[in-house]
Amino acid sequence: MRAAVYYGIRDLRVEDVAEPKPAPGEAKIRVKYCGICGSDLHEYQHGLFPQSPFGHEACGEIIEVGRDVKGFQVGDNVIAVQKGAYAEYLVCPEERMLKKPGDMSWERAAVVEPLSGAAYAIEKGGIQPSDTVLIAGAGPVGLMVLLGLKAVGVEKIYVTDISETRRKKAEELDATSVLNPLLEKIPAKIKELTAGKGVDVAVEAVGMEATLKDCLASVRFQGKVIVQGVFVDRVPVHMLGFVTRETTMIGTNSVNLPLAMSWINSKGARPELIITKVIPLEQISVEGFEVLTRKEKEEIKILVAP
Repeated sequence: MRAAVYYGIRDLRVEDVAEPKPAPGEAKIRVKYCGICGSDLHEYQHGLFPQSPFGHEACGEIIEVGRDVKGFQVGDNVIAVQKGAYAEYLVCPEERMLKKPGDMSWERAAVVEPLSGAAYAIEKGGIQPSDTVLIAGAGPVGLMVLLGLKAVGVEKIYVTDISETRRKKAEELDATSVLNPLLEKIPAKIKELTAGKGVDVAVEAVGMEATLKDCLASVRFQGKVIVQGVFVDRVPVHMLGFVTRETTMIGTNSVNLPLAMSWINSKGARPELIITKVIPLEQISVEGFEVLTRKEKEEIKILVAP
């Protein structure tokens, strides 16, 4: 089968490799799509993380099941959260799969996993419908948080990004106000928009010093900062302000698939709206990762079709 093989930083090659066989408790999936995740992009640029999840936003059809698999059978269409999905076939443990509803498009199925990351962050952060929220970053992570906040009933949502394409998408998804940090100081603007108070919650969705500092400086006294962006560099934090304003900061790094599915089924969430491009596996480096590393962020979510 054809699969993308990671050789090192910015060295991803599509090669012929042996087809995997499902072990007990696993199913073999013919991959329909695998989304390029922000964590994958960081690994492409900086090196694999420990216990790397490279290529994990998958969906496809089960073509073989291993011994002891009880909840799935050959022919089932599934969403799979399992690394190694930049390939024609993937083996996945039963507990990391979810059946795709029959009326759900493959495009939507491919982005249930990133929406479930937003679901986990919003639930862990305890965000309430009455909260005012700042999202720093309108890439896939930030836009999924925006969709999730709309699903739980949050009305005041401010979004920042330097990319015009991504700011426009945040506007399309009904953000209250969309700001360009290159043109205005975000903490001052947030104070202006909230009558001097600051937001209740800020979500860092990029993984950069500047966006984290915007979040910390934009929350109210005893406000909360949720960090969902992936950081590869150390970040200095002004601890005096952090302490005197009694800020709470939490990190999130997991998923809640059932909650994301409930948003889709009962709240009308449409995560597929952030997809901007679908590419063949053979073009994963040039048309996928290299495009996403450009300073000009013209694409948002790219799906790979093996």
